[in-house]
Amino acid sequence: MASDRIVVVGHAAVTCLGTDLDRTWQRLVAGESGLARHPERLDPGQYLQDIAGLVEGVGPGTDREDPTIARLGSRFVHFGLLAARQAWAEAGLDRVRDELPSDRVAVVVGSGLGGMDLYHAESRRAAGRKTLATGPYLVPGLIANQAAGQVAQQLGLHGPSLSPANACATGGHAIAHAALLLRAGEADLAVCGASESAFTPEIVNGFVTMKALMGRKPGDRAETDPGQASRPFSADRAGFLMAEGAGILILATETAARRLGLRPIAGLLGWATNSDGFHVAQPNPDRVRRCLELAIAHAGLHPEQIDYYNAHGTSTTVNDRVETEAVKAVFGEKAKDLPVSSIKGAVGHALGAAPAIEAAVCVRALREQVIPPTINHRPDPALDLDFVPGQARSARLDRVLSASFGFGGTNNALVFGRWTDA
Repeated sequence: MASDRIVVVGHAAVTCLGTDLDRTWQRLVAGESGLARHPERLDPGQYLQDIAGLVEGVGPGTDREDPTIARLGSRFVHFGLLAARQAWAEAGLDRVRDELPSDRVAVVVGSGLGGMDLYHAESRRAAGRKTLATGPYLVPGLIANQAAGQVAQQLGLHGPSLSPANACATGGHAIAHAALLLRAGEADLAVCGASESAFTPEIVNGFVTMKALMGRKPGDRAETDPGQASRPFSADRAGFLMAEGAGILILATETAARRLGLRPIAGLLGWATNSDGFHVAQPNPDRVRRCLELAIAHAGLHPEQIDYYNAHGTSTTVNDRVETEAVKAVFGEKAKDLPVSSIKGAVGHALGAAPAIEAAVCVRALREQVIPPTINHRPDPALDLDFVPGQARSARLDRVLSASFGFGGTNNALVFGRWTDA
């Protein structure tokens, strides 16, 4: 089993750019932003920021509400299930149901914060009641493993089910742990990734107060164009902008994919996770560097064999500086020629779901041989890498590295490869 390659047979994303990966990718490579001002949902009287990357038309109370989970009011559950169904359909797994034992399919779908939106709404409703009782679906809709649980339930899967909660590295950890289950022989396929929606005044205002999320800044260029609010690696970066969404990959062992007649679209060549053991919120440059090195080594590669680095790139002052330093330390002289981009200028920061969305984008980049741009970028002399500013770029892509770092010092890196039968 250890030599059995791991392949991607399905990939999907739900983002503020589109409710499927095709639409997201189309707008992403066109250099568009999905960030907008939403005072109707993010009341400026309660929120310190009303610019966000919201998913339109999906979730509780919308025209596209999923009837199978209508009573579960958390948006992250709806996003995760929608993305999982899309990836499942792309892989063509319904046609091989009879050949695919349901207990050989793992589900590893995490969430950084779970159903905080439902918790906030129910708390406000409860405050106006004369009884202490809450809605019966509060706990089922709140717990962070409910996206994984509903993917398993609605797709009829009975293999291992896990739900990582590793802050902004969650989706990457989910993909890495799914790969470990396949390598260990615990499953033949895995539905993996993460989903997130955490727009409450407490969460948004907490991020602004700690100066991680960009608050309102009079005179800022985002004041007239909210699409410019998130600007990774830019000289005037001022904090991340929150978003919601989901990213899902379906992984399989090469043996299982061939047996079932599934078409691989990329390979998962390597991965790594580690801990900073350093600070509650700030990344540690040495540990970030080490995580990248471990992932490249696990893939059996040398740094010069990486063709594109998909950055965590949050648009915060500290992260973008530390990440730039880590890339230079890992890639040495090659760093100045390595394309590096962050899609968070376009889709915002979907917290735990961000790494999974970015993983799906990396797989699509390998398929299309196109690097998505870093939009809203203004050069910073201290950050002197090739950030693919402004416009997407055609390139020969054989291997890409994607990394994510979360509060608490939890890091993740994934290496994907263009699929060949060789």
